[in-house]
Amino acid sequence: MLLDVRDLRTYYSIDDGVVRAVDGVSFKLQKGENLGFVGESGCGKTTTAKSINRVLPPNAGVVGGEILFKGRDVVQMNQRELNKFRWREVAMVTQSAMNALDPVYKIGDQIVEAIKAHQSSSRREAMERAEELFMMVGLEKKRLHAYPHELSGGMKQRVVIAMALALSPDLIIADEPTTALDVVVQDGILNQFVQLQQQIQSSLILVTHDISVVAEICQRVAVMYAGRIMEQGTTGEVFKQAYHPYSLGLLNAFPTLEAAKGHLIFIPGAPPDLSREIRGCLFRQRCPFATKACSDEPPNVEVAPGHEVLCHYTDKVDEFRSLAAKPETWQKHLAGGRRRANRKTSGGTGSVATATTTAKRAESGPAQMVLEVADVEKHFPIKSSFLQSLRGGKRVLKAVDRVSFDIKEREILGFAGESGSGKSTLGELISLLQEPTGGHILYLGQPVAGKSNRELKEFRRRMQVVFQDPYETLNPRFTVLNTIMEPLIVHKIGQDYDERVRLAKRALERAELTPVEQYMHRFPHQLSGGQRQRVALARAIVIEPKFIIADEPVSMLDVSVRAGILGLLQRLRDEMDVSILYISHDLATIRYICDRTAILYLGRIMEIGETEAVIQDPGHPYTKMLLAAVPVPDPDAGRQRVDPRGEIPDPIDLPNGCRFHPRCVYALPHCGWEGRDVERLLQREIDRETMPADLRSVLEEIVVDGMDVRVRTKDGEVMAAYLRQLLETYNPSLLKAVVGDVEVAAGVVTIRFAAQPEPDYEDMGSGHEAACYLAGDL
Repeated sequence: MLLDVRDLRTYYSIDDGVVRAVDGVSFKLQKGENLGFVGESGCGKTTTAKSINRVLPPNAGVVGGEILFKGRDVVQMNQRELNKFRWREVAMVTQSAMNALDPVYKIGDQIVEAIKAHQSSSRREAMERAEELFMMVGLEKKRLHAYPHELSGGMKQRVVIAMALALSPDLIIADEPTTALDVVVQDGILNQFVQLQQQIQSSLILVTHDISVVAEICQRVAVMYAGRIMEQGTTGEVFKQAYHPYSLGLLNAFPTLEAAKGHLIFIPGAPPDLSREIRGCLFRQRCPFATKACSDEPPNVEVAPGHEVLCHYTDKVDEFRSLAAKPETWQKHLAGGRRRANRKTSGGTGSVATATTTAKRAESGPAQMVLEVADVEKHFPIKSSFLQSLRGGKRVLKAVDRVSFDIKEREILGFAGESGSGKSTLGELISLLQEPTGGHILYLGQPVAGKSNRELKEFRRRMQVVFQDPYETLNPRFTVLNTIMEPLIVHKIGQDYDERVRLAKRALERAELTPVEQYMHRFPHQLSGGQRQRVALARAIVIEPKFIIADEPVSMLDVSVRAGILGLLQRLRDEMDVSILYISHDLATIRYICDRTAILYLGRIMEIGETEAVIQDPGHPYTKMLLAAVPVPDPDAGRQRVDPRGEIPDPIDLPNGCRFHPRCVYALPHCGWEGRDVERLLQREIDRETMPADLRSVLEEIVVDGMDVRVRTKDGEVMAAYLRQLLETYNPSLLKAVVGDVEVAAGVVTIRFAAQPEPDYEDMGSGHEAACYLAGDL
């Protein structure tokens, strides 16, 4: 037994009492085992994890229970013992990699400091260990000399993982390690993380709200709610034979690519206030199956060996499983809750969300074209040094590059892609928060450029934006009523104060934040994340716009309230004839809500078409890669993990030909192979130390010259033979793309490539297009 937690109680001190964040948690962890903690925000997952490592904030402390690690009680350890215990025996990977790294120190120095603090090593030995760790997590050694701001989000997360692995600890605690990352980067990092964890034979506690990740990498799972474990057991048992109503709610609420075709449920209400003493089952106020008996403390029932459930009605599980899969079960409970006065509702309130179909809308003739975008560009000039300006003139970052599409009335168009693909910049261009470098944007047939201040004000009345972070989009000094009335005042809508209050109330009702009187005088800090996002939506619709840009509106919300927000967007579309541009990296939510989908990569649309066509019959390798990276909440699915072949390239100097070709497993000889691809491949072999030692010793320099690459070496013929084999092994089309043959002259190996155009869009039928030579043949 590696870890045995018994009746753990961790409380936070506040001005008027205590918050029972963890209140009687018990579980065990075997050596080499992976345990996942799932549940909504505020349920106690992170506090449990921090309690194990004793890294709690000053106003928190373990007030009861035992944390036995290899038989020693961590609760009783003094500071000196804790210093030896942390990192050496238990390491932690935190949620925000940017906050975990010191911005004024180079990455390598930070890893060296961590190693030297816990074991006797020279700086040289520590740096060698850091280089070894970087190779393990797939980073180039030269990144050790970079500062945190010079790394992407995925790179920073890999650095934090490398630091956690530095001393080969027996237990790694990963607290939402990939939450802020897009699905492709998440998939690659988790795959690498599990491989490394198995390599050093450590155990893992994974804290996450993403149940699909737990299903794929954990052997056991614990479902937490309001500071207690509601259910725990093997991953297969809990996912396939869940007993607790809360577990059933989470599993049915999670949007997967398959579930998105039909109905999703959401759990109404919000977790209870843990600063108040609560008797009985903590979930009963939100449970559709609750009875009077639930006012009593539920028993902890072992329904199978190691499978424990905190519920009165484990004998009714078959009935509960059948009913919990139906949205109307939760809707009826919600309706009943609304009839009970003064009950605290949550951001998860609202009508049942259903999959969008064109047939649901009333036919009223041909839909009007609301937005037309033609060859829109946004280029940011990059400052160059004097020498760089002499070599290549002005450098620009092409954030959006010749993008064209249109949106009709009552249509929802989704934009998907990795972080850095240009999705949010495109939304800012359409809403005129940024000026386009080129191209044309027509709104209701009229150009949006060159508008006067009066015309711009009217345009922004008709086009509203809902941003990603509900915690930053609201003024903390404004009440909900003030927030929603502000657009009415700015646009001079409403005869007087009373009429504006009436309009604000109607917007709140449309946003399903009811009863309105209970929320209109609250401040943002008194609302949950889902409630804040509903206020943001109410603010957007109060002036009755015709177009809404929703930029990752549910990415920061719990799974239990996402379906409610998505369903609300659909209902606004149907009732108010609103068109919506929906931006997300989550293809499951896009399939759920969008009529059409566009896949964006490095500022260009790679594929666009009806959502079902794009999902079911992808015409571009990048779309296939995004789909393959979506985790599946099924422990037995055995999904083949994606091969991303690196991260998204630098948009300052775009690849030759198809901009996706460096990462494409299907790339053809004429897709745009170039000297930079050979340079990256060689550098990868050097960093991984897979290049033969005798070749490394004679390699002097790698120089990219336009499309070509030159390798200076002391043994040209041997290096040329090695390069031919390397290119052939990586992708046979890479060797076929070489112009002529690999040349050898005076100790220099030269490989030449031809400049290639970007592929045109291939028509796959019914408005489905893909910018790929293999469209329709993948």
